[in-house]
Amino acid sequence: MFYGVLNLFSISLICAGLFLVFGFDVASFDTLAPRQQKPRVLILTDISSLKARHLEPDDGQSMVRLMLYTNSLDVEGLIASSNLGHGQRVQPELVHEVIDAYARVQPNLIQHDPTYPTAARLHALVKDGQPKASPKLPVTTSVGEELDTEASNWIIHVVDQPDSRPVWVCIWGGSADLAQALWKIQQTRSKEAVRTFVRKLRVRAISDQDSTGGWIRQQFPELFFIHSRYVYRGTYRGGNTKLNDSLWVATQVHNPANPLGMLYPNYQGGDIWTRQLGPVKEVKEGDTPSYLSLIPNGLNVAEQPELGGWGGLFTKTRASLYLDKIDSTAAYVTDQTPYMASVYRWRDAWQDDFLARLDWCIKPYNQANHYPNVVVNGDNSGQLIEQVVHPGKTVRFDARQSTDPDRQALHFQWQIYPSSTRNSVQLQGTDTSQLTVQIHSKAARQTIPLLLTVTDSGQPALRQYRRILLRIK
Repeated sequence: MFYGVLNLFSISLICAGLFLVFGFDVASFDTLAPRQQKPRVLILTDISSLKARHLEPDDGQSMVRLMLYTNSLDVEGLIASSNLGHGQRVQPELVHEVIDAYARVQPNLIQHDPTYPTAARLHALVKDGQPKASPKLPVTTSVGEELDTEASNWIIHVVDQPDSRPVWVCIWGGSADLAQALWKIQQTRSKEAVRTFVRKLRVRAISDQDSTGGWIRQQFPELFFIHSRYVYRGTYRGGNTKLNDSLWVATQVHNPANPLGMLYPNYQGGDIWTRQLGPVKEVKEGDTPSYLSLIPNGLNVAEQPELGGWGGLFTKTRASLYLDKIDSTAAYVTDQTPYMASVYRWRDAWQDDFLARLDWCIKPYNQANHYPNVVVNGDNSGQLIEQVVHPGKTVRFDARQSTDPDRQALHFQWQIYPSSTRNSVQLQGTDTSQLTVQIHSKAARQTIPLLLTVTDSGQPALRQYRRILLRIK
């Protein structure tokens, strides 16, 4: 959408959702635009434990948190994939156990959002995957003739649904079941039908934990694939560790009145960084970034991972492949864990968000906190805003129409993220509800990514965001 420059006198006109300010480059927005769509999500989990010090309970942690976001994400499959080095088996019973705990709090959750699904619906989405998978086993062990699984067939079923939204496959362990689904499509459909199927997929893999990940990328180079090797460790490495230590879990997550929170396992173990950075205690959740980046909060733009978000920051290396990127903020570039910084820089936000939703499990609506509604220049859609601007011009953004359902005071913060191009624009009013952006007269053609964070004054504080891309022409 393009917006012209009006060079008369400065007046404001608000009429039927149209917001114009003469003398500035501004945007006009449809106030009736739909809210952000829920992403369609398939989870592949190598879950092996829900108990501290037993095998690897980090997937259990991620699964507990996921239950609280089943109102924000269209979860269409919970696949128990191989637990890899923990016995070469699948353990769907652990997923069912988490859902059983969810069932006990779901009646209270729907007081806060009636779109939380029933436990019965979630139970029906649990599917058994391929137990035989490992980095040490050849691809042909889990991919090929007569190797279909309930999970691989379910993946095909979900992707084939007449829904225009893409399907995000979040891989917490191995990708064998996705590989088998793709292999079967490749063997049984025309080239054009294969391309159509692949175009509907988006993959977010937490490293390559079996031998099939590389095979998928080699066989289907056009597949949208985010391959995270380091970023995901920002859930438990670096940053403010007081928000993920043992005391935080004991005092903030574990509450005898909340059966879902009580199921959240303590993590006492390590990872490959243990020698350098110390053991991992209490919170790990290395798989959680796979869906943190999909939550429609105004910050996350799932189809543009190069913008960064709760789930990390990525760079495109070829047409459809994204890899980890070091956070662009100078403070993080020299960090001992710079790749991880693009997740832990948001830790206070996504941990407060988690705690607020834990409150929803047990508290009535009027005793819990809820999200502010961010409105920029009359637009409350939550969608990414794009605007063409010109060197030497000024543009204004007004968020004064933003509201809070709990009638709390709102705090505003505008910034450029991610970017190293601050010298191309000057921002005024960064800690107010109104932002003025002066485009330098010699600014080159580029995109300036503006980010507005609106934080309420509740406990825990909740944040919502708006993204604005200024296209300097």
